[in-house]
Amino acid sequence: MTYNITHDKQTDIHYITVTKSNHSVTFVDFGARIQKWITPDRFGNKDNILLSPDTPEEIINDTAQFGALVGPVAGRIKEGKWNGYQFEKNNGNHHLHGGSNGWWHQFWAFDIEEHDEGTIVHFMLKDTLTDYPGPIYVKNSYKVTDDAIEMTTSCHSDSDTIVNPTNHIYFNLNGKDKQDITNHLLTIHADSILETDDETIPTGELLDVTNTGYDFRQPRLLKEALNSLPNGIDDAFLLTSEQPQIILSQPDNGRNIQLLSDRQAAVVFSTTGFATDQSVSGEKMHSQLGIAIETQELPDVVNHPHLGNIDLKKQQIKTWHTTYQFFV
Repeated sequence: MTYNITHDKQTDIHYITVTKSNHSVTFVDFGARIQKWITPDRFGNKDNILLSPDTPEEIINDTAQFGALVGPVAGRIKEGKWNGYQFEKNNGNHHLHGGSNGWWHQFWAFDIEEHDEGTIVHFMLKDTLTDYPGPIYVKNSYKVTDDAIEMTTSCHSDSDTIVNPTNHIYFNLNGKDKQDITNHLLTIHADSILETDDETIPTGELLDVTNTGYDFRQPRLLKEALNSLPNGIDDAFLLTSEQPQIILSQPDNGRNIQLLSDRQAAVVFSTTGFATDQSVSGEKMHSQLGIAIETQELPDVVNHPHLGNIDLKKQQIKTWHTTYQFFV
């Protein structure tokens, strides 16, 4: 058996840890989270490369969605309005990440399937707690192979609705020595980003990244890019078809993560200015401690249909794939 399960009785959280080859991944049923990912560096040191809430209580109270499956719709919906429905306004005058009862804030059922090529942790949810028409049925599966986590998300609904899920994973490849992420190299195969206003609401326009701090088409040191972006990065990149679409690396210790996905875009958040009393990976959350990379369709496309479509028709099935692959 390549996995073990532990249970915290006070919060009812289950931790599922899968060990495969030279890495291990811990998942949590609250929010269908990727909680920890222990990988080696070039020196053989094994450390957690994610930002992870330290205790079950901090997971329950987490509002930053560390490693969680976010939905039904990731990102903001302007004024929380869609097709005559009024969703919860939980981000100023707008709706964010499915609301306060989003998928990231619900307990999921789970089961485990073992194969020679990998162990799969399936999380299942019947969502009746958000404002969205439904119920929406979600299956989010994580397959742990010798060098990757392969995430498959599938949705269907009893009603016409909208879905745009993502995993809100935060990386820091420094390991135990949680220096900030400015020493990382980032590559994103994207020619444009989605323009947003001063409330981070998309305008519907795409901006060319050429000669800007957002141009990561060649590997770029985050410190250098962020020097030209005083507010940091919290933007949606329109991905090209080139695979892998995103590569994050720490050149000093040799850790690399590459993302291969069939999603349209990725929201990248440099955590600039993000400071709370919440403890993650052994220290208080502070500015640029991690970088979130969230594969999804472009945010707020319900208000900009020329950019895409996140409609889910009654009994239609939609499925998406993202692979997080590590190498040293």
